[in-house]
Amino acid sequence: MAVDGVWWGSRTWTPAEATAALPLVRRIADDLGESYTRWRAAVEAFEYATSGAKADAPSPDADRLMAEAQALAAQIDDLQGELTSLDIRVARLEHTLIAFRSEKDGVIVPLFWAPRSVAPSYDWPDSVPAYGMSTSWPSRAPIVSGNRSRA
Repeated sequence: MAVDGVWWGSRTWTPAEATAALPLVRRIADDLGESYTRWRAAVEAFEYATSGAKADAPSPDADRLMAEAQALAAQIDDLQGELTSLDIRVARLEHTLIAFRSEKDGVIVPLFWAPRSVAPSYDWPDSVPAYGMSTSWPSRAPIVSGNRSRA
């Protein structure tokens, strides 16, 4: 969301503008949340499939599950890109916490919105734990060729 304390972007959202944009943002956030949940499930299934794999006998499901996880990660990247093009950031992917670039008292600050919130707010949403990483990005599993283990 911020690099060296600076939030890159040019658009500054007022609370009224952010609220007016919620129909579009909500649709993207819903798709993002669903894709993230499916990505997590695909990664867990991939890890389970590779847990008993050996270098000379890889799991037959591992390639399919890895491709599925990579496709979902690409979809998540695309959805985040849609928001980024609007100068909107994903602050917490696992909770689909959205941050609009805003200004308060002359300082650029995030205006937060989460799916269960009625409207964006400068306050941290009660529905999102205030601990953990600021951003949890899905990582694409590296493509492994040959008969090497996927574990």
